[in-house]
Amino acid sequence: MDIVQSLGTVALFQCFSDEALASFVKEGGITLVHFCKDQLVAVQGELCTTLDVVLEGSLSLQSIDDDGNVFKARVLEAGEIWGATLLFSRCNHYPMQVVCDRACSIVRLKKSLVLSLCTKNREFLVGLLQIISDRAHELGLTLTKRNEQTLRQSLLDYLTQLSLQQGSNTILLPTSKKELADRLGFARTSLSREFSNLQSEGILRFRGRSVQLHISSRT
Repeated sequence: MDIVQSLGTVALFQCFSDEALASFVKEGGITLVHFCKDQLVAVQGELCTTLDVVLEGSLSLQSIDDDGNVFKARVLEAGEIWGATLLFSRCNHYPMQVVCDRACSIVRLKKSLVLSLCTKNREFLVGLLQIISDRAHELGLTLTKRNEQTLRQSLLDYLTQLSLQQGSNTILLPTSKKELADRLGFARTSLSREFSNLQSEGILRFRGRSVQLHISSRT
């Protein structure tokens, strides 16, 4: 994998030339690492020392409650960045574990390099601050929804968003129902029961990962 070419496709790094990115790699400020599916990338409580960019595959930030239920606070796909909100914090330990959902390649930037880029390139600094602000806002919304929304509300909101993204009322779920349950923060059995209830009420029909959402039935 060409690190320079891959980083050049990520919005945060498009303010640098290929030559500049190549020099960062040559100086040892950037490294490429690979993880297999289900491999633990970071342990809860571990010190965050790098800014990481997902080049391929996907990761998830997860917490596990006392009953063993997994909640995926965020799923990170190719092109996304994490560690930005922790790297320069006085509380720079991972609050959740980071797990590889699909085999992935990650570029890691040392803290010293990130600091240098912020002082030398205003566009990079503004981009990083924007990412930090967006993450803080998204986390607040996620926690609010988790505390206030029922499983039905969370599921219908998610399906509606997918419908908008895919431009159709017939939706193809991008994950298994087990992964979806983890992402919404509910048990898989509860999610399956809610799918069945919604189908019985005529709000949707599902078969495997295909879901036909009847928008008119939700009014």
